[in-house]
Amino acid sequence: MKAIKLNHVAFVQKIEEHDDFKKYMLEYIKSQPAYRLTDNEDDITNTDWQDSENINREYVSKLFTILHPHLEKISSNLYAKTYSVSNLWFQQYDNNSKHQWHYHNKVNWSAIYYIELPSDSLKTQFFDPFEKNIVNITDLEEGDLIVFPANILHRSPENNTGKTKTIISFNLDFDKLTKIY
Repeated sequence: MKAIKLNHVAFVQKIEEHDDFKKYMLEYIKSQPAYRLTDNEDDITNTDWQDSENINREYVSKLFTILHPHLEKISSNLYAKTYSVSNLWFQQYDNNSKHQWHYHNKVNWSAIYYIELPSDSLKTQFFDPFEKNIVNITDLEEGDLIVFPANILHRSPENNTGKTKTIISFNLDFDKLTKIY
């Protein structure tokens, strides 16, 4: 088998409404029953993954009001007229929790919105199988949304900071291509 390296693209968007949404989201999470997800070597302190297909959760419509213009801009950059979102959930990582290497299957793109990112050491890491190394995207910070191809291996490294990392993640597809050039 011959391996050919192709370039990938990811998009990072600063969410201007982040401070207000962060306060709202953390209060929302506190008001919900906690659900710890442990599977194989994963240990996610709190998540609503089990309800990820439910678009009627209180925070979902509020989030999409904020994210819609950003996703429209990404659509345009991908020469797509439309986007669709599936499986949206939050995850929290307290001390010693982590999410091991994984793909998101049956979708084309994945997204992570950093609600709380107390340390650079907790940024999502990506793996380049061609170079066989971890790729750290250095210019990510709290309040950023990153959208990347769902077939890129990624993980949330173990949290040893004593502080909570909170993200919202979702899967999406872009469709109905515009003329490229």
